[in-house]
Amino acid sequence: MLTEYDIAGSSPTPESAFLELGQFPYWEILGTNDGAPDSRDPNALAWLTQHTPEGGLETSLHEQLASDEDLCRDAVKLLHEHHFQEYRLNLLLLEAGILGTEFDGFGHPPHVRVGDTFKRRRTLARARVHRPIMAGICGTGAGGAESIVVSGGYEDDEDHGEEIIYTGQGGRDEKTKKQCKDQELTLGNAALVTSYSTGTPVRVIRGSGGDPQHSPATGLRYDGLYRVEEYWSQRGESNFLVWRYRLRAVDSVDKQAASNITRSFPAGNSSPGRKETSTQRIIRSTKVADYVKKIHAYACQVCGLRIETPTGAYAEAAHIKPLGHPHNGPDEIDNVLCLCPNHHTAFDFGMLIINDDRTVTQRGSEPRTYQLREIRGHTINGNYLTYHRDHHEHVTGATE
Repeated sequence: MLTEYDIAGSSPTPESAFLELGQFPYWEILGTNDGAPDSRDPNALAWLTQHTPEGGLETSLHEQLASDEDLCRDAVKLLHEHHFQEYRLNLLLLEAGILGTEFDGFGHPPHVRVGDTFKRRRTLARARVHRPIMAGICGTGAGGAESIVVSGGYEDDEDHGEEIIYTGQGGRDEKTKKQCKDQELTLGNAALVTSYSTGTPVRVIRGSGGDPQHSPATGLRYDGLYRVEEYWSQRGESNFLVWRYRLRAVDSVDKQAASNITRSFPAGNSSPGRKETSTQRIIRSTKVADYVKKIHAYACQVCGLRIETPTGAYAEAAHIKPLGHPHNGPDEIDNVLCLCPNHHTAFDFGMLIINDDRTVTQRGSEPRTYQLREIRGHTINGNYLTYHRDHHEHVTGATE
């Protein structure tokens, strides 16, 4: 039976015992003896190994804890009761590796709440909020991004609270932290593109080095789920190519759905209900879109496809220079194309480029060339086409 004496009476103090159990960063290792380092000291664990190889516990108790998960759980509970009541027990158990829960990495992590704070990156990893100790993006091009850390590490980052303009990873000088070469659309950068295409939300963690208005004063904070709404490449402040991503906070309805994201077969809902919600969006002119589609007889300006439906022809209006921040394109007919759904998607992803001579280049594994169809009454502004090309300058379709 584990008692308070077993823990509190261990030499040198309960602090090192708790560190041995889970290496918790919730205190400073002071008082173990005169030579103990601060827990922020990178040599702290080496010091513990050398001076208190069993965490200050008696050998018999240390061996019991190492082999008995239930006993170890009791130890954490006891320490929580006497030393860490300000922290949630489940989060402490999770970080100690005792509270096992199935989690595929996407959506809200188990036992973690929006607003939970962590002193350092390794604690985030134990709680499975953000697994990498160093990288700012967790994910792969094949599976998408699980999480990102916004901590002011890149000079081109913008944090507006509900909206984040996030700079991709790579290309920085490790000493000066300045951009010194172009970023590539691989690894974490490709993962965020996949998240954009699938619509899967991404966890956002803010660090103390970010915008003071939206970031914690110290440590890191889990700020919930965001969705990647757009991505592009551009020359950053240091004149090197960077990948940028616009993320927006998921609304309350989406948060509830996203909390149950899994990679297994979805059960679905045989009788889905309805719920009235409100949202903010850019006001688009239906008249502008309808005019462009009607003047082209609902035929795609790239491939000429005209889709017939029981209620009439169908086509989509695509804005060349996107509306809203940070592009602020106009909702006017010289900034709109009439496209079929396939070429609208390819255009938005930067896989379809329109040159000044109105030739259309389709990128990808099977590249093709078209001639853009133009008619009187619909003049396209070449400046918007230039913006679109520059915006997607280095899109190649790579998703490593």
